[in-house]
Amino acid sequence: MQIESLKMFCDLAETESFTKAAQINDVTQSAVSQQISSLERQFRSMLIERSKKKFRLTREGQVLYDYSKQIISTYESLQSKLQEIKDVISGTIRVATIYSIGLHDLPPYLKKYLKSFPTVNVHVEYRRSNQVYEDVLGNVVDLGLVAYPVRDSKLELVPLRKDKLVLICHPQHPFARNKSARLGA
Repeated sequence: MQIESLKMFCDLAETESFTKAAQINDVTQSAVSQQISSLERQFRSMLIERSKKKFRLTREGQVLYDYSKQIISTYESLQSKLQEIKDVISGTIRVATIYSIGLHDLPPYLKKYLKSFPTVNVHVEYRRSNQVYEDVLGNVVDLGLVAYPVRDSKLELVPLRKDKLVLICHPQHPFARNKSARLGA
């Protein structure tokens, strides 16, 4: 017996139609019928009442259906766990960022990340800087991106890159003669 047989049986029980069960499983109606007959032989029980009036599971069929749903659910959980073990990253990452980063700097990073991890969904929220901090601290988002970080003992700050800040001035301005300028408070 294979998981596919149990799934096909559950699809038949839920749709009450050999045709619909065949369509769901991308097989012929005859293949569904053969799978059901095979399960009936294996369990030495009639699983469905065959009549032209209405589709109905027998008591044995209902028991097989109930346990099959549990088996399929457990199998799907097993597949998920095995993928996690293989470092297949999936899920949703919630990001809060200021507009300038989110609209200009973030897109190429997101594109590269999503190419490496196509099963991850990234949800980006555009906020003012103080709201980014609030969302991270309130666990509304998983991470935040700001331009001028403010130290907070409740947060871990990780620099992504250093931007070169430049001074732009008219060629006649006194600063134009200098190679660099110091900003002081």
